[in-house]
Amino acid sequence: MLKDGPKERSELIKQLCPKIMSVKKAQSTLNELEDEGKVKVRSKRKDGSRRWITWYVLPKHEYLLEVDMGRVVGAIERLRLILFRPPTVEEIAVETGTIPNVAEKLAYATAKEIRWFPPTPEMIEEARAKLGEVLVCSARMKECRPPNWADMYSDDPEIVREGERFLKGHPEMLPKLSEDGMQVVSWPLETLRYLGRNYQPRDRRRGVLRRAY
Repeated sequence: MLKDGPKERSELIKQLCPKIMSVKKAQSTLNELEDEGKVKVRSKRKDGSRRWITWYVLPKHEYLLEVDMGRVVGAIERLRLILFRPPTVEEIAVETGTIPNVAEKLAYATAKEIRWFPPTPEMIEEARAKLGEVLVCSARMKECRPPNWADMYSDDPEIVREGERFLKGHPEMLPKLSEDGMQVVSWPLETLRYLGRNYQPRDRRRGVLRRAY
Protein backbone atom coordinates (compact mmCIF):
# COMPACT_ATOMS: atom_id res chain seq x y z
CA MET A 1 0.00 0.00 0.00
CA LEU A 2 2.94 2.36 0.51
CA LYS A 3 4.86 1.44 -2.62
CA ASP A 4 3.50 4.44 -4.57
CA GLY A 5 4.23 7.01 -1.89
CA PRO A 6 3.16 8.32 1.54
CA LYS A 7 -0.29 7.50 2.88
CA GLU A 8 -2.26 9.06 5.71
CA ARG A 9 -2.97 6.79 8.65
CA SER A 10 -6.71 7.30 8.14
CA GLU A 11 -6.43 6.04 4.56
CA LEU A 12 -4.50 2.94 5.62
CA ILE A 13 -7.01 2.15 8.35
CA LYS A 14 -9.90 2.69 5.95
CA GLN A 15 -8.49 0.18 3.46
CA LEU A 16 -7.40 -2.41 6.02
CA CYS A 17 -10.22 -2.37 8.54
CA PRO A 18 -12.35 -4.25 9.25
CA LYS A 19 -12.13 -6.56 6.21
CA ILE A 20 -8.46 -7.49 6.60
CA MET A 21 -7.80 -6.81 10.27
CA SER A 22 -9.11 -4.90 13.25
CA VAL A 23 -8.08 -1.32 13.95
CA LYS A 24 -6.13 -2.52 16.99
CA LYS A 25 -4.25 -5.11 14.93
CA ALA A 26 -3.57 -2.58 12.15
CA GLN A 27 -2.08 -0.07 14.59
CA SER A 28 -0.04 -2.82 16.25
CA THR A 29 1.32 -3.88 12.86
CA LEU A 30 2.20 -0.30 11.93
CA ASN A 31 4.00 0.12 15.25
CA GLU A 32 5.99 -3.08 14.63
CA LEU A 33 6.95 -1.98 11.11
CA GLU A 34 8.09 1.37 12.51
CA ASP A 35 10.14 -0.31 15.27
CA GLU A 36 11.80 -2.56 12.65
CA GLY A 37 12.64 0.45 10.47
CA LYS A 38 10.52 -0.82 7.57
CA VAL A 39 8.30 2.28 7.56
CA LYS A 40 8.79 5.87 8.66
CA VAL A 41 6.17 7.92 10.47
CA ARG A 42 5.75 11.68 10.29
CA SER A 43 3.11 14.00 11.73
CA LYS A 44 2.35 17.13 9.74
CA ARG A 45 -0.11 19.93 10.34
CA LYS A 46 -2.95 20.03 7.82
CA ASP A 47 -2.96 23.22 5.73
CA GLY A 48 -5.15 25.95 7.19
CA SER A 49 -5.89 23.88 10.29
CA ARG A 50 -4.52 23.11 13.72
CA ARG A 51 -5.14 19.41 13.14
CA TRP A 52 -2.13 17.13 12.78
CA ILE A 53 -2.09 14.23 10.32
CA THR A 54 0.05 11.10 10.69
CA TRP A 55 1.74 9.91 7.50
CA TYR A 56 3.39 6.53 6.87
CA VAL A 57 6.02 6.10 4.18
CA LEU A 58 8.70 3.63 3.07
CA PRO A 59 12.22 4.74 4.01
CA LYS A 60 13.19 5.17 0.34
CA HIS A 61 10.29 7.61 -0.14
CA GLU A 62 10.80 9.61 3.04
CA TYR A 63 12.02 12.61 1.02
CA LEU A 64 8.50 12.96 -0.40
CA LEU A 65 7.24 14.09 2.98
CA GLU A 66 9.58 17.07 2.77
CA VAL A 67 7.43 18.39 -0.06
CA ASP A 68 4.25 20.02 1.19
CA MET A 69 1.44 17.65 0.21
CA GLY A 70 -0.98 20.55 0.54
CA ARG A 71 0.86 22.36 -2.23
CA VAL A 72 0.35 19.42 -4.57
CA VAL A 73 -3.33 19.06 -3.74
CA GLY A 74 -3.84 22.81 -4.10
CA ALA A 75 -2.03 22.86 -7.44
CA ILE A 76 -4.19 20.04 -8.79
CA GLU A 77 -7.39 21.77 -7.73
CA ARG A 78 -6.30 25.14 -9.17
CA LEU A 79 -5.22 23.65 -12.48
CA ARG A 80 -8.38 21.57 -12.77
CA LEU A 81 -10.48 24.76 -12.68
CA ILE A 82 -8.31 26.43 -15.32
CA LEU A 83 -7.75 23.51 -17.67
CA PHE A 84 -11.20 21.86 -17.55
CA ARG A 85 -9.45 18.53 -16.86
CA PRO A 86 -7.05 16.92 -14.41
CA PRO A 87 -3.52 18.31 -14.86
CA THR A 88 -0.67 16.18 -16.15
CA VAL A 89 2.23 15.19 -13.91
CA GLU A 90 4.45 17.68 -15.76
CA GLU A 91 1.96 20.51 -15.16
CA ILE A 92 1.77 19.65 -11.46
CA ALA A 93 5.58 19.66 -11.27
CA VAL A 94 5.82 23.11 -12.86
CA GLU A 95 3.08 24.50 -10.62
CA THR A 96 4.68 23.20 -7.42
CA GLY A 97 8.33 23.64 -8.37
CA THR A 98 9.14 19.95 -7.97
CA ILE A 99 10.63 17.40 -10.35
CA PRO A 100 8.12 15.23 -12.30
CA ASN A 101 9.12 12.04 -10.45
CA VAL A 102 8.25 13.58 -7.09
CA ALA A 103 5.10 15.24 -8.42
CA GLU A 104 3.93 11.90 -9.81
CA LYS A 105 4.35 10.04 -6.54
CA LEU A 106 2.61 12.79 -4.56
CA ALA A 107 -0.24 13.00 -7.06
CA TYR A 108 -0.85 9.27 -6.92
CA ALA A 109 -0.61 9.32 -3.12
CA THR A 110 -3.61 11.67 -2.97
CA ALA A 111 -5.33 10.53 -6.18
CA LYS A 112 -8.25 8.76 -4.55
CA GLU A 113 -8.96 11.56 -2.11
CA ILE A 114 -9.08 14.32 -4.73
CA ARG A 115 -10.19 12.21 -7.71
CA TRP A 116 -7.05 12.85 -9.77
CA PHE A 117 -5.95 10.72 -12.70
CA PRO A 118 -3.58 11.40 -15.64
CA PRO A 119 -5.61 12.82 -18.54
CA THR A 120 -5.70 11.05 -21.89
CA PRO A 121 -4.47 12.81 -25.06
CA GLU A 122 -8.09 13.01 -26.23
CA MET A 123 -9.15 14.65 -22.98
CA ILE A 124 -6.29 17.14 -23.20
CA GLU A 125 -7.19 18.12 -26.77
CA GLU A 126 -10.89 18.52 -26.02
CA ALA A 127 -10.19 20.61 -22.91
CA ARG A 128 -7.64 22.73 -24.81
CA ALA A 129 -10.25 23.63 -27.41
CA LYS A 130 -12.75 24.55 -24.69
CA LEU A 131 -10.24 26.68 -22.78
CA GLY A 132 -9.34 28.62 -25.92
CA GLU A 133 -13.01 29.24 -26.73
CA VAL A 134 -13.69 30.43 -23.21
CA LEU A 135 -10.75 32.84 -23.20
CA VAL A 136 -11.67 34.35 -26.58
CA CYS A 137 -15.25 34.76 -25.41
CA SER A 138 -14.02 36.39 -22.20
CA ALA A 139 -11.85 38.84 -24.19
CA ARG A 140 -14.78 39.76 -26.45
CA MET A 141 -16.96 40.20 -23.39
CA LYS A 142 -14.40 42.50 -21.80
CA GLU A 143 -13.88 44.67 -24.90
CA CYS A 144 -17.50 44.46 -26.13
CA ARG A 145 -16.37 43.70 -29.65
CA PRO A 146 -17.59 42.77 -32.07
CA PRO A 147 -20.83 44.50 -31.05
CA ASN A 148 -22.79 41.29 -31.63
CA TRP A 149 -20.40 39.09 -29.64
CA ALA A 150 -23.23 37.76 -27.43
CA ASP A 151 -25.11 36.51 -30.49
CA MET A 152 -22.04 34.54 -31.51
CA TYR A 153 -22.40 32.44 -28.37
CA SER A 154 -26.19 32.14 -28.26
CA ASP A 155 -25.89 28.37 -28.70
CA ASP A 156 -23.06 28.05 -26.13
CA PRO A 157 -24.30 29.37 -22.75
CA GLU A 158 -21.65 27.34 -20.90
CA ILE A 159 -18.87 29.11 -22.79
CA VAL A 160 -20.36 32.45 -21.76
CA ARG A 161 -20.64 31.40 -18.10
CA GLU A 162 -17.06 30.21 -18.05
CA GLY A 163 -15.99 33.35 -19.89
CA GLU A 164 -17.46 35.43 -17.07
CA ARG A 165 -15.58 33.33 -14.52
CA PHE A 166 -12.24 33.82 -16.28
CA LEU A 167 -12.88 37.54 -16.75
CA LYS A 168 -13.24 37.87 -12.97
CA GLY A 169 -10.67 35.35 -11.85
CA HIS A 170 -8.00 35.11 -14.57
CA PRO A 171 -8.00 38.29 -16.71
CA GLU A 172 -4.25 37.91 -17.22
CA MET A 173 -4.91 34.87 -19.42
CA LEU A 174 -7.07 36.69 -21.98
CA PRO A 175 -5.79 37.19 -25.54
CA LYS A 176 -5.35 40.47 -27.37
CA LEU A 177 -7.97 40.86 -30.11
CA SER A 178 -7.91 42.55 -33.50
CA GLU A 179 -9.70 45.87 -33.98
CA ASP A 180 -12.92 44.16 -35.07
CA GLY A 181 -12.70 41.58 -32.31
CA MET A 182 -12.87 38.70 -34.75
CA GLN A 183 -9.26 37.53 -34.61
CA VAL A 184 -6.71 36.82 -31.90
CA VAL A 185 -3.61 38.98 -32.33
CA SER A 186 -1.57 37.46 -29.52
CA TRP A 187 -1.74 35.28 -26.42
CA PRO A 188 -0.01 35.77 -23.05
CA LEU A 189 2.97 33.44 -22.75
CA GLU A 190 1.49 31.87 -19.62
CA THR A 191 -1.68 30.96 -21.53
CA LEU A 192 0.32 29.38 -24.35
CA ARG A 193 1.68 26.91 -21.79
CA TYR A 194 -1.76 25.34 -21.79
CA LEU A 195 -2.99 26.04 -25.32
CA GLY A 196 0.17 25.44 -27.33
CA ARG A 197 1.53 27.87 -29.89
CA ASN A 198 -0.37 26.33 -32.79
CA TYR A 199 -3.82 26.82 -31.24
CA GLN A 200 -6.40 28.61 -33.39
CA PRO A 201 -9.85 29.44 -31.98
CA ARG A 202 -13.07 28.51 -33.71
CA ASP A 203 -14.22 30.90 -36.43
CA ARG A 204 -17.63 32.02 -35.19
CA ARG A 205 -18.65 34.16 -38.14
CA ARG A 206 -22.12 33.18 -39.29
CA GLY A 207 -22.08 30.46 -41.90
CA VAL A 208 -18.63 29.24 -40.83
CA LEU A 209 -18.86 25.96 -38.93
CA ARG A 210 -15.31 24.69 -39.34
CA ARG A 211 -13.07 24.43 -36.29
CA ALA A 212 -9.36 24.84 -36.80
CA TYR A 213 -6.82 23.80 -34.18
